[in-house]
Amino acid sequence: MIGAFRWYFILQKQHCRVSFSATWKTYLAGFSLLFFVPVFPFASEIFRASYLKEHHAIDLPRGIASVTIDRILEVTSNLFVVVAGGIIFFLLGEHISYSLRTLGVIGFIGIWFLLLFFLYIRIFQKKSIIRLFWKGNESTQETEQEVFRFFQSRSPFLWQGICFSLGKSFVGIVRAWIVILFFGKGFVILPAITIQGFYYLAALVPIPGALGFHEALQAVAFGAFGFGAGTGAAFALLVRTAEVLFAVAGLVLLFHFSLRFLKHTMFRFP
Repeated sequence: MIGAFRWYFILQKQHCRVSFSATWKTYLAGFSLLFFVPVFPFASEIFRASYLKEHHAIDLPRGIASVTIDRILEVTSNLFVVVAGGIIFFLLGEHISYSLRTLGVIGFIGIWFLLLFFLYIRIFQKKSIIRLFWKGNESTQETEQEVFRFFQSRSPFLWQGICFSLGKSFVGIVRAWIVILFFGKGFVILPAITIQGFYYLAALVPIPGALGFHEALQAVAFGAFGFGAGTGAAFALLVRTAEVLFAVAGLVLLFHFSLRFLKHTMFRFP
């Protein structure tokens, strides 16, 4: 719900008149694509932008800009939790094995941080990212201008958007803390940050539901804090079960939207 409200906030700041109900349903349908077919990393964003154009008459550059801004804010807050969780993991974790796998995770986080830092530098300097790889066209330039207008360091909209993202991450940390508590592991606030950070790392793997990879990461995290590797696997399974419910609901909405689109297309081209 917080993620959907963040996107709704972005759309309102772009003067796109879309109700929260429509935003939430589209966001949930996009989540189902992100959950079930992550091998296509931009399927959710393309669907959401296309839906805005088809059903709300929002031009494609603004629609793409809105989902791009939403994704950048999401990645920013996720990285913050991952870095904070990583620091807690190495300071408080026990029985940590500094294997090539662990070093690989550290290197991956470092690359993620550098790429995001480079992205923000280019955005604040209002320098094109797309032109580094492709000449682009008028539509892509309009999209970038929309992104530049949002990402201004003195703009309250940027900081409000970041607060929405951090709030979403905070709710995820609270969820992890509550699950650990119900597993009988006590009141552990700081380890919950690491566990949520490992969840974000697992979500980057293009496997439906991060199947297998999430269990492996949580087994390492729970084992390092003395909670038991099996408990970590159970945590990952519980989180996935909850998310499957939302993903299936989103899949139903996606099917409904597809039928509406086909019906609209058939009437347009008899």
